[in-house]
Amino acid sequence: MSRFVGAWAFALLSACSGGAPPPGKQRPPPLVSIEKVVVRDVAVEVKAPVDLRPLAQADLGAKTVGFLDAVLVDRGDTVKKGQLVALVRPSDLPDQLAVAKGQLAQSQASLALAKTNDKRLKGLAAQGLGSQAEADQAAGTLAAAQAAESSAKSSIDVIASRLGETRIVAPFDGVVVARRLDPGGVVGTLAGGAILTVARTEILRVFVAVRERDAGSVAVGQKAHVELDAVPGRVFEGTVARLAPTFDPLTRTLEAEVQLPNPNGSLRPGMYGRGAIVLQVHPGAIVVPAGAVQITNKARSVYVLGPGDKVKRVPVTVGVDGGDWLEITSGLGPNDEIVTAGTDALGDGTPVRPFRAPAPSASPSPAKP
Repeated sequence: MSRFVGAWAFALLSACSGGAPPPGKQRPPPLVSIEKVVVRDVAVEVKAPVDLRPLAQADLGAKTVGFLDAVLVDRGDTVKKGQLVALVRPSDLPDQLAVAKGQLAQSQASLALAKTNDKRLKGLAAQGLGSQAEADQAAGTLAAAQAAESSAKSSIDVIASRLGETRIVAPFDGVVVARRLDPGGVVGTLAGGAILTVARTEILRVFVAVRERDAGSVAVGQKAHVELDAVPGRVFEGTVARLAPTFDPLTRTLEAEVQLPNPNGSLRPGMYGRGAIVLQVHPGAIVVPAGAVQITNKARSVYVLGPGDKVKRVPVTVGVDGGDWLEITSGLGPNDEIVTAGTDALGDGTPVRPFRAPAPSASPSPAKP
């Protein structure tokens, strides 16, 4: 922003100087905007576009075919793990349960008769009044009756379990992000689909794509931050929670998962922005506006204000590129003043009229919350 202020001031003062000098008078030195270099810590970061995603998300549906009887929550409602959120009225389970109970009663009656016959024939065989074959046959009938009773009880347990599945509960603490069906809809089939979608949003995550050459510098626990288009001017801090075990074969990048605390729910899944993982920090780095750096034949340089208000063209080496600012790793000192506007007519040793901007344009990153 200061770059534009400096350019505006330069143009204004140039106009006030009267434009072209009168005949017989020497042209005054060019007016240039001057700023002192900024010294601050510069972070070396891996950056990538990201979108916020919930920590966990689940579609809730019904395993049992039936009709949706009630939906007890709606989109935006918070839910607790195990909370009842919907009820399904099964289409045939009650009839199946009635049949299973009848089969159980029949098997229990057969079992009672088998026990009586087994006891009687064993007693007769012991007294020599009955054959051992008849006693063995009664024992086999008793075992079959016991197995039939056990099978009938298992059938009832299975149907009871399926009836319990007609109660749809939340799998974890979260918020309802979508409601897809209303009471009366058919569920438990492919056509029915999910009833609700629940997501955990107290922690959100983003995935930052890391290039191969930077992958060795990224580790779990490193600091990271995200800037969002929906919340301009703020930086949300997080940490690297995990790294993908393999590289994407198409993009040749490694996904790093960054988790962001969201205790008050101010961040929402789907927000778009830019994520960055801090690889290292250059303390006390020299930073200048990007517009102050001249490029000639791939060589970079800046004009430094020297004694007698004369400028000197100084070769520089650029480090981190911050977009509107550049880190200078060599060529400048912490007290140097450089030309940020009005460089078109300058050369090495040109005298100038310096105009110092009110504030440096190489300002730090946006304020953190």
